[in-house]
Amino acid sequence: MAHDTAQQVTADPVPVTLLVGFLGSGKTTLANRILSEQHNQRIAVIVNEFGDVGIDGRLIVSVDDNIVELSNGCLCCTVLGDLTDTLRQLLVRRRQTVDAQPFERIVIEASGLASPGPVLQGILVDPSLHAHVQVDGVITMAHAKHIVQQLADHPEASEQVAYADHIILNHCDQCEGDELAAAEAALHACNQQADIERTTRAAVDVMRVLNQQTWDSARVKAALENGALCCDHDHEHDHAHLHTQGVGTLALRAEVPMDLHRLTRWLLGLSTRMSHELMRLKGILNCQSHDQAVVIQGVYQWLEVRQDAGAPPAASVLVLIGRHLDAEELSRAWADCIARRSISRSL
Repeated sequence: MAHDTAQQVTADPVPVTLLVGFLGSGKTTLANRILSEQHNQRIAVIVNEFGDVGIDGRLIVSVDDNIVELSNGCLCCTVLGDLTDTLRQLLVRRRQTVDAQPFERIVIEASGLASPGPVLQGILVDPSLHAHVQVDGVITMAHAKHIVQQLADHPEASEQVAYADHIILNHCDQCEGDELAAAEAALHACNQQADIERTTRAAVDVMRVLNQQTWDSARVKAALENGALCCDHDHEHDHAHLHTQGVGTLALRAEVPMDLHRLTRWLLGLSTRMSHELMRLKGILNCQSHDQAVVIQGVYQWLEVRQDAGAPPAASVLVLIGRHLDAEELSRAWADCIARRSISRSL
């Protein structure tokens, strides 16, 4: 028995994708696409209610308690009580699967008013889930016709965009060119780091969209080097871009090594003080006394620091996404985290 348990713990964790979006954005349409397409991967989709998804009866192979098995190998289940309880039940079922191959990915469709922060933190800090699942990315659906107004009127919509790794701008057939451009501009102002994909009726390449791996250290490093590290090359000052709800992006940069201990202590305090106002942070750092790049990322009040991303970058960069970011205060605190030896050398 002990041998079996060791195998379960050391097995590769199951990637988890969180699918969010404001009411009417098209999440259920995408969930249906995942459950019905022949994409050659077994996916477990967690939804609020089966009835909301409207599974085609011709695709159903079997029904076991709150789990529906489909002909393409996917599973669909309803959230029973706490989401983490549902995840644990799915993982138990996966370990006990004997006759069929286990599912390879989990997609969670959140409600239209849900903030991704508490959901992600619940997954990340639960010790019973930590060894078995790994957050792969946050996919946010946005209604092209309504997202500009929704971002202005609803804090929930702004949070869903702020946490996103990839944004699907759906219902594009309902908009003219200038409306689409305005929608993309509003999304970009809220979250500069997320890719934006235009679509109609959630007609996307399911596996490409789901396979984000945006929480992998190498991917974080590549994204920041190709994005934030390059976008400010003509400017010496830091950049803050805020949206009408106060949600926006702040990029902080330093050309000299950082003090990792001081930086981590500052970010832990900042996450606690700002709570849900600080939604995402990503950084690739050149730190004093570290011979590899340090990747740091956080969501809600969870923070991870890893040193496994190859050579240090020429410049350190930290990207913060949140509401009411005080660029001047944050820039001062960032500067205070520069290694003392670097400061004296530059004087």
